[in-house]
Amino acid sequence: MGEKHNDLTEIIAQTLNEMKKEQGEKFDLEKINLAELERRTGITRAKLRRLKSTGFVDQPHALTGRKAESTLLTGFTGIIDDLLQKGITNSAVCFDRIKENGFKGGLTIVKNYISNHKDLVPPKRQLVAPQGSRGQRYHTNPGESYQMDWGFVTVETATGGTFKVACFAMICHCCGQRYIEFFPNAKQENLFIGMIHAFLYMGIPDYILTDNC
Repeated sequence: MGEKHNDLTEIIAQTLNEMKKEQGEKFDLEKINLAELERRTGITRAKLRRLKSTGFVDQPHALTGRKAESTLLTGFTGIIDDLLQKGITNSAVCFDRIKENGFKGGLTIVKNYISNHKDLVPPKRQLVAPQGSRGQRYHTNPGESYQMDWGFVTVETATGGTFKVACFAMICHCCGQRYIEFFPNAKQENLFIGMIHAFLYMGIPDYILTDNC
């Protein structure tokens, strides 16, 4: 139970730090907008008012043991848990999925939930690849998910010189179809061009997985 209270305190502290960075010198803990804090954390204003009196530190009280209060994520955690169990930890992807199902909260509460439930994410497999075997490929339903990333290769010119170019690649998690295009560099405008060309070639999926392209 103590761990649960620590988690709640950590969520509030993280959100308050974000609001402080956004508001700068205008930030005042005594005049904190509880409605905005509720939207970001999913914690009810009644509970936030109680926590404010203790400096937003959640402490056990006489009612400990009663059924927990519902939050904005109540009814949507099953969707997030399912995505986490599939190895999908991108908060934006999870947020968009529950938003499609009627979620009205903000992204911060989703990030906090994912951070506190990483135990649901299956460990990454370390496959031994003898004799060139490429192991197993991640599968999804048709049109559900693509993955994209940048790579870099060295090109040799006709005169014997060499230079590096950026290689944009996008692959479908269902059928393995892929799109590859080379660019002078990995700037954002080239990323957008590569994505548009890939969509024209393969179609547009529900979501895309990426590692900070």
